[in-house]
Amino acid sequence: MNEKKTDRSVFEAVSDSNRRKLLHILADAEELPLHDLTVQFDIGRTAVSKHLKILKEADLVVSRKVGRETRYRLNASPLKEIKDWLSFYEDFWKERISKLSQLLEEQKMTADVTLDFQLDSSIEVVWSALTNSDMLAQWIWDNDFKPVTGHKFQFRSEPNEYWDGIVNGEVIQVDEPRKLSYVWASAGETTTITWTLKSVDEGTALHFEQTGFSEETKATEGAIEGAKYSWMEFGKKLKSIVETQ
Repeated sequence: MNEKKTDRSVFEAVSDSNRRKLLHILADAEELPLHDLTVQFDIGRTAVSKHLKILKEADLVVSRKVGRETRYRLNASPLKEIKDWLSFYEDFWKERISKLSQLLEEQKMTADVTLDFQLDSSIEVVWSALTNSDMLAQWIWDNDFKPVTGHKFQFRSEPNEYWDGIVNGEVIQVDEPRKLSYVWASAGETTTITWTLKSVDEGTALHFEQTGFSEETKATEGAIEGAKYSWMEFGKKLKSIVETQ
């Protein structure tokens, strides 16, 4: 059973589909004679013998004589070289895919529209303007909004030939009086609105974000700019309302 070792590359040995099939067959058997191996191929006995010789030179197969018959068995240990090589590239791609996933997630989380408002009113007053249905109606539209996580609501404006005038929403996060987030779904587009409030010496710093626009909308000239303009106008009305409270 002792085999003379050569410098035959393990990679070269497994590069042929017939040799890979031989290894697979031998992996499922303790040992097999040449005849039992040959009948499982469309190639002849001589060709199978040549493939076995190459596998033996790479120490992937060992043989022994039993009478006039030669039997072959698998020696899998040299395959560790391939496993280690593949493991390096597996780790390489796992790291790259992880970084790609992180990048895509960061891009997804990046707001499509951001605005900052400085309001000369207390954070409590601004919070009420963002969450009280009657006050919301004064600077956005009529609504049935409630600052309750999971609450579904609508904003209702005058419809036109391009839009039914309805915004469907659902409250996602309520952290009074610091943060409010809700779904804003209208005209086939579903985005997320997030308001972040912070008390400052001059009153309240209010940060607005709208995220989740579809790639189609982002690619449409003027679409994001139009959304930003609309919220700037809403912000002007909000400022006017809270500063009279």
